[in-house]
Amino acid sequence: MKVIFILSSIFFLTDCQPPGKKLPIRLTQSSTRKDSLKTKSYEELLKEIEESRKLFSIKYIHADTQAKKACLDEVKKFWINAISNELYSEWKNTPWNFNGTTTKPRQRNIACGFFVVTLLQHMGLKVNRTKLSVCASSQMMKSLVPQQQIKNNSYLSYRNFNEQLKEYGCGVYIIGLDFHTGFIVNDGKENWFIHSNYVGRTGVTKETVLNSEALKSSKTRWVVSLTDDKDFLQRWLKG
Repeated sequence: MKVIFILSSIFFLTDCQPPGKKLPIRLTQSSTRKDSLKTKSYEELLKEIEESRKLFSIKYIHADTQAKKACLDEVKKFWINAISNELYSEWKNTPWNFNGTTTKPRQRNIACGFFVVTLLQHMGLKVNRTKLSVCASSQMMKSLVPQQQIKNNSYLSYRNFNEQLKEYGCGVYIIGLDFHTGFIVNDGKENWFIHSNYVGRTGVTKETVLNSEALKSSKTRWVVSLTDDKDFLQRWLKG
């Protein structure tokens, strides 16, 4: 399984950088596409994500126990920025369609499950895109993080659900709804829902959890964490 992460400018990693190496993108949660990446193609962005994954992997392999923990913390930041800023900025406003399967941002349309799995694939995960995109969200979750128990937040009031997400902490999550799925990203300041939005056929959208009609209308709210799952991140690092 492969996974990768990208940021915007050059950043010299302290605890998690291979000697003499620099990550192609900056590991911060506030990075946007207003910098040098603005002129780069989507294919170049994906190459930089893969290069970052390989550099993380080299450092992690040679790190002691304490340094490994620091490295995984940086990997988490990398995932947060990649999903909520770098990749989302490319996919923003890509049209939704129930049968949408595009792999190219803003070209044709994409369904919610295909959006989630495509971004994971572009992060470097080796997955069966077609099979995973059309299965129930609970099956998708179990496939990605088989050792993790799915968190059922369906019984909480909507505001308490948002507060619970804050308690889970910073990270990238997958959420399963009645008939919809997407990413939840807690960037330390806000809980975001990033998804191919069927409401009004809006398409790929990033909205606060409290303002999401798709989330509010669902009776089911199941959540798993990708970035707090050590096994998942280690498999990503190993490629």
